[in-house]
Amino acid sequence: MGAFDDMKDDLDAIFNAPVAVVKETVWFEEKCKKCDGKGKVTIGWTFVRLASCFACSGTGKLTFKTSPEQRARAKASTETRKVKAVEDKAAQIQAWRDENKAEAAWLDEAAGRGFEFAASLSAALTKFGSLTEKQLAAVRKCAVADGERKVKWAAEKAQATAAAPTVSVEAIEVAFAKAKDSGIRYPRLRLDDFVFTPAPATGKNAGAVYIKSGEQYLGKIMGGKLFATRECTQDASERILAASSDPHKAAVAYGQKFGSCAVCGRELTDHTSIERGIGPICAEKYGW
Repeated sequence: MGAFDDMKDDLDAIFNAPVAVVKETVWFEEKCKKCDGKGKVTIGWTFVRLASCFACSGTGKLTFKTSPEQRARAKASTETRKVKAVEDKAAQIQAWRDENKAEAAWLDEAAGRGFEFAASLSAALTKFGSLTEKQLAAVRKCAVADGERKVKWAAEKAQATAAAPTVSVEAIEVAFAKAKDSGIRYPRLRLDDFVFTPAPATGKNAGAVYIKSGEQYLGKIMGGKLFATRECTQDASERILAASSDPHKAAVAYGQKFGSCAVCGRELTDHTSIERGIGPICAEKYGW
């Protein structure tokens, strides 16, 4: 047997081998929705003109490897996966919150009052579905510190309330109520050297009366107590108490001292008005 005797068998095997069939790609042609198949779009505001559609390169049609139905099913499947991912993340977050209720409550409260560290951890919880052990430990440490501060503040507040001087502002409150009934949205009284105004009804100090001297806030009267600021001197505190207890007398003193109305601050020219410290129009609106 010669060296090339088996060549014929090899060649026969090669030429008789099955030929691989290359599947022809089927393209799906569709009208371009951007230009409605025209290949041109209108551009410009001042100089309106036609230009080739950038979506289809001016051909007016688009080609795809998949049919519209296949692409619609793929898009629907993607949207379903996205929805499921969101639902799974929400379930993961809720499970963490259920397991760490105290820590979750502190995160909500602290982030709500603008504590940036708590806000960053809330963002991490939303992004990852849970907190790391170190983050959880930090939350617990902050919550304990907050609790201790609140106990301390409550004790200091109780002590300050007990030490605050007692005063009645009933006459001032009656005057403010009368003024509001007369259509005055922001009533005020100038008594002695101070300006008394009611706190907003929707604020945390609803029912209180604020006291200022010029632009300086000196304190508030709330619940029958004067809570003075550090800027309020002992002399100013005593004068505020006197003015609050007898606002009519304080209004007279203001008018006689400054020659201005104790309500609107305008100059008083009538002798009777100066004597009572308030102009006739303001006196009627404030029930004085």
